Amino acid sequence: MANVLAIITGERGQREIVRPLEAVDVTCAVLDWEALRTSGNAHVRFLPEVWKLVRTHPDAVVFTDMSSVFLGLILLVAKMHGARVFLRLRGDPFAETRDQLRFHWEQREWPQLLRSVVSWLLDRPLFAAVDHFVPVSDWIVRRLQIRDRASIVRIPVAIEHFPPRAHHPASPLRLLSVTNFNYPQKVAALGRFLDRYGDFLVANGMTITIAGAGIAWETFRARHAGHAQFPGFVRDVAGLYAEHDVFVHFSDLDAFPYVVLEAQAAGLPVIVNPSCGMLEQVEENRNGFLLELEDRPAVESLLLRLRDSVDLRTQLGAQARHSVRERYALTVIGEQLRRVLTS
Repeated sequence: MANVLAIITGERGQREIVRPLEAVDVTCAVLDWEALRTSGNAHVRFLPEVWKLVRTHPDAVVFTDMSSVFLGLILLVAKMHGARVFLRLRGDPFAETRDQLRFHWEQREWPQLLRSVVSWLLDRPLFAAVDHFVPVSDWIVRRLQIRDRASIVRIPVAIEHFPPRAHHPASPLRLLSVTNFNYPQKVAALGRFLDRYGDFLVANGMTITIAGAGIAWETFRARHAGHAQFPGFVRDVAGLYAEHDVFVHFSDLDAFPYVVLEAQAAGLPVIVNPSCGMLEQVEENRNGFLLELEDRPAVESLLLRLRDSVDLRTQLGAQARHSVRERYALTVIGEQLRRVLTS
């Protein structure tokens, strides 16, 4: 009999829920939306599959990362069977939905706007029915004011998937950013970085690659094509880290970006703006750097230091990789999840 019913959205749910729990011998019965989609009629089959799963495991807790209509159906079935529902939170869904509403309205994308409206109407009342939240950062807890119903558990990283970067003298110095263009507010700070420092990068022997895809990718790429390379979605992200020297992540809406942990696991020096969940990931001069984008002398000085010092890149990268190994191993996160779900 399963201890946990993991009703998840796909690979992220596998990574953050199923694998860490299985690493500490917690038995999961899994309903994976992506797997359901590949077999056809997923929207029709979802509710019966949830019903069957909950009824077959009457003493298990339900742990999900789904929202909107899907969360509503999960809560309906779980409450009918007396099961508790735990919700994995990776960000502020209300701010993210507002961001998408604004973008789809400005682009006159009416079907996408309608889906965002549905989420906007459903999420708050549905969140009131959730038994317990499992957010990835304290930033989410503070923003949503859910401390009395929340237990913070970070994101696990399989460090063996990210070979350590061997740093060498670099000409040009290759900067990398990996981001999600589905949320324009998340990439706004990255746009400010390119506006302010794009010419500086070119003039001082540096390049920047920005990988990722989403609704705002085309407009962002068109605006900044002169200062960055845009390969779009890249499946082999570990290969990207292996080919670059420094990772940058600037965002105004990011709860605990997994890409920062990946870059640290790959042994890259990381530069972030001191905002959102990045403040909980980066310790200044230990596993990365916190920089205000408005502080031009500090930003330019650090970039030049990283360009000119292989030793600095190597030291910071090694310390970053060590911090990931100590804090975000599957068994470490799995044990934290186990305690939350069985309390």
